[in-house]
Amino acid sequence: MKILNITLCSLLLLLTGCVSQYSITEKELEGYLSDEMHFEIKEGNQVFGIELKVNDIDVILGRKANTMSVTAATLVKVRNPLLPISADLTATFEAQPWYDASNHSVYLRNLNLVRFESEPKHIEKAIGSIAPQLMGFLTQFLETQPVYVLDTKKSNQALMAEMTKRIDVKPGKLVLVFDE
Repeated sequence: MKILNITLCSLLLLLTGCVSQYSITEKELEGYLSDEMHFEIKEGNQVFGIELKVNDIDVILGRKANTMSVTAATLVKVRNPLLPISADLTATFEAQPWYDASNHSVYLRNLNLVRFESEPKHIEKAIGSIAPQLMGFLTQFLETQPVYVLDTKKSNQALMAEMTKRIDVKPGKLVLVFDE
C-alpha cells in the first residue's frame, strides 16, 4: 500500500510539473492558422470587383512585452476595365493575445497595423486608396476568430483547457497559466 501511495504521489508530481510548463509555440500558432483560418473575400461582379486571399501567416511572440506580431501575406486582385490590379500585400499587425476560458481559445485584441508593403512596389499608390478597406477586413477577421484553440478531444489538451485561466506572452511562446 505504501508503495502504491509513493507511486501515485510521484506520478502526480510528474504530471503537475509537466502541466505547469505547457506552452504554445510560434510554429504551433502558425500551423493552426494555416490549417484552420481561411480568409478569402470576393466582392463585386465580373467587371468591377475585388478578391482578397491570405496565403501565409507568420507569428512572432514576445518581441515586445505581451505582444504577438502577425504578418499576413495576401494576394489582392482588383477588377476594373481601366486599371486591373494584381498585387501581393504584406501586412504586419501587433496585438495582445488573450485566453477565453469559456471556449478554450486564444484571441487577439488591440490590433495595430505596423507595416504595409506591396509587390510590385509601383502599385502601392493605386492600392493605397483601397488599403484601409482591405486592412479593415483583415483586422475584423483577426479580432473575431480564435488564433488557437486547445483541442479538448486530446486528453492532455483537455486537461490544460480546463485548468488554464490566462496566458502570458514570452519570447517564442504563449505560456498557459493555471492560477489567477
